[in-house]
Amino acid sequence: MTKKKIPYGISNFEKLIYDNYYFVDKTKYIEVIENLNEPNLFFLRPRKFGKSLFISVLQYYYGFEHKEKFEKLFGDFYIGKNPTPGAGSYYILNFDFSGIETQNPETTYTGFFSKVRNSISVFLQIYKLFTDKVNQEILQQNRPAEMLDALFANIRLLPQSRKVFILIDEYDHFTNELISFRLSEFKDIVSGNGYVRKFFEIIKSGTGAGLVDRFFATG
Repeated sequence: MTKKKIPYGISNFEKLIYDNYYFVDKTKYIEVIENLNEPNLFFLRPRKFGKSLFISVLQYYYGFEHKEKFEKLFGDFYIGKNPTPGAGSYYILNFDFSGIETQNPETTYTGFFSKVRNSISVFLQIYKLFTDKVNQEILQQNRPAEMLDALFANIRLLPQSRKVFILIDEYDHFTNELISFRLSEFKDIVSGNGYVRKFFEIIKSGTGAGLVDRFFATG
């Protein structure tokens, strides 16, 4: 039997399992969360609490593109023996807002825009729902909210579509830095026509329209 390894700084669930690392089974909380019947959840905990790894667990559990790997990934754990109705049934749209540079308003906006664009680009590559032309039209939008809105608009046009599960890791990481050092900039981006506010308004709109079925964010 291959000796298991002790992980350090690994936040990818698939890598932990495939590379034979120890994993403390907290998958029962997937069942607990799903049974809450609360579609929008924020999970706020200190640094190094395992939030990013839990986001990864949710991604592999709920993403239908990972369905064929379900037994391999989860078979030894609680949730593999007690799967919930939502397992492997969603389009996963996964954002990570850690690492955004906040030296000035331009770097903050550029970082946020890049994070949103990269996440939507990965979504388009994984699920292959649209033509290359439509993909480019989505990614060529000039603002994060407009890009997300274009994605949602095109999903609505599909004759058949799965629901979207939005995962956001470190949703408040860069805004906390702004609160500490440049409060006026923070107020600008989260109020009125601020680009962060507009981005989350699109998510709210998608939830209200039934397109986004679940939302889970860490901070």
